[in-house]
Amino acid sequence: MDLEQMTRHQIILLALLVSFMTSIVTGIVTVSLMGQAPTSVTRTINQIVERTVQTVVPAQSAAVVTTTKNVVVNNDDLVAKSIAQVQKGIIRITARGGKDLLARGIIVDAKGTALTDAVALASSGAEAFDAILSDGTRVPLTIRQNSGTSTSIATVDVAVGTSTGFAPVAITNPAKLQLGQSVIRIGGSGVDSVAEGVVATLPNTTDTAATIETSVSSATPGAVLCTLFGEVIGIATDDSLSQGSDFYTIATPPPPAAPKAPATTPKP
Repeated sequence: MDLEQMTRHQIILLALLVSFMTSIVTGIVTVSLMGQAPTSVTRTINQIVERTVQTVVPAQSAAVVTTTKNVVVNNDDLVAKSIAQVQKGIIRITARGGKDLLARGIIVDAKGTALTDAVALASSGAEAFDAILSDGTRVPLTIRQNSGTSTSIATVDVAVGTSTGFAPVAITNPAKLQLGQSVIRIGGSGVDSVAEGVVATLPNTTDTAATIETSVSSATPGAVLCTLFGEVIGIATDDSLSQGSDFYTIATPPPPAAPKAPATTPKP
């Protein structure tokens, strides 16, 4: 067939055929030559190819490799850590020099401001109180007059001084609580006892002394209810316990202490 009479498609197919045949012939010739070449030449060529692969491939892999680190939080570890954190802020309140527990409380700032059950202290008949810190240190405690907006929770001042046997605990925002959220109760009339439950009903935050119902109960005045992250939700008070052992009064940040009146010198 005359090449001038071939169509465009026929010319392309002919070019592909020639390329294919040329590649086959080249491969055959190369293999034949490599088979006839001395061993030293073959070894040198193989070393060059291996070193080229070892140099290029790691550089390409390093450019695309990403490291992902997954942090797994164990629920038991989180609960234990939160309990230990809150325990540092818990106080046990007794009559001055006494041993019997009147109520528990929770320290909420570095100055020693604490929250506890108001009725438990008022009905104890004691005129002076002590607070036992988490490390066992006994220090004086005084009740603030007109200490807050809630009659259920009393704000007290613990004379912590320079003690390092405690750590204040944060108060959570009740508006962020959710139904079914896990909570921890720390109470007991002697050593600390704990229990875990969930939020059963959300509190009405518009009430002066709002309470929250949970699935965990307590009979100890001032028993602390907290989140899994160590933030105080509320405490057991006479008002909440009257509604049921699984109710707790919502804790609110106490108002700042009133400044002390300056001492006056009597006139001669």
